[in-house]
Amino acid sequence: MARLIVTAFSEDTIAAPGNRQPNYIIVSVTDANGEPVLGLGAANFKVDPMIVGPGGALVNITGVTAGRLPGFYHINVLPIGAETWKRGVYIFAVAVARGADKGQTLATVLMD
Repeated sequence: MARLIVTAFSEDTIAAPGNRQPNYIIVSVTDANGEPVLGLGAANFKVDPMIVGPGGALVNITGVTAGRLPGFYHINVLPIGAETWKRGVYIFAVAVARGADKGQTLATVLMD
């Protein structure tokens, strides 16, 4: 097993309290040598909102797209079921696995 180096940032560009638009999480994944990790898809990522705005819900990954630069990924997440985004801070745990290689990080967003 090798370590994946994962960094992530989140932004509520179109997601807002009361709607069901995607929240974006941009993730960089490199191997232990700093080389970009290519070819990841939705099955390689897990996102768990550890802290949610009051009344907020868990999320589902609705899409993963490789970025223009190697090793970058754009993840879309939505609240589960028919839930909507709630006002407040969300802190997402982001885990990445590629075979036995694993890494994790945190991303935060203020849903306003």
